[in-house]
Amino acid sequence: MRKLFIITITAFMLVFYACESSEDISKGFDHEVPTYRVLTDSLVVQTGQTVALKVEIADNVGLKKVVFSYGNWFLFESIALDELGNPKSYVFETSITIPDDAEKQWSEELIRQDGSKRTITQQYHKLILEATDINMNVRNIPIYIKVE
Repeated sequence: MRKLFIITITAFMLVFYACESSEDISKGFDHEVPTYRVLTDSLVVQTGQTVALKVEIADNVGLKKVVFSYGNWFLFESIALDELGNPKSYVFETSITIPDDAEKQWSEELIRQDGSKRTITQQYHKLILEATDINMNVRNIPIYIKVE
C-alpha cells in the first residue's frame, strides 16, 4: 500500500512539473507583426504619371509573402518569399501608372461606432501592401497617393 502511495505521488509530481501554463506556451510563439519603412518620398502625383514605390519590410523570424493591391486601379501583385528562403528583411519595389480617370476628390460615408453617419471629402487613395511572416502574422501597410 505504501509503495502504491509513493508511485501515485511521484506520478502526480511529474505531471505537475511537466505541464506548462498557457502563458509559458504563448511566450514561446512569435506574435510580432512585420515592421516597415516607406522609402518613397511624397506621393502627390498627376494622372498618367508613373510612380516608383519602395517599402522596406522586416520581421524577426522571416517573411513569407507580400501582396500589393488597390482594387480601384486594378493593381495586384503577390510575391512568395518562401522561394527566397524567408528573408528577415525585404525591399518591395514596383512602379505604377496613375490612371487617366483617377479620382482627385470624392465623398465617403463613415459610420461611427455609435451608428451615426458622417460624410467626408476624401483626396487620398489608400493602396495596401500586406506583409505576412512565416508564423502568419500580418501587417497591412498603407501607401497614400494624392492625385492632383
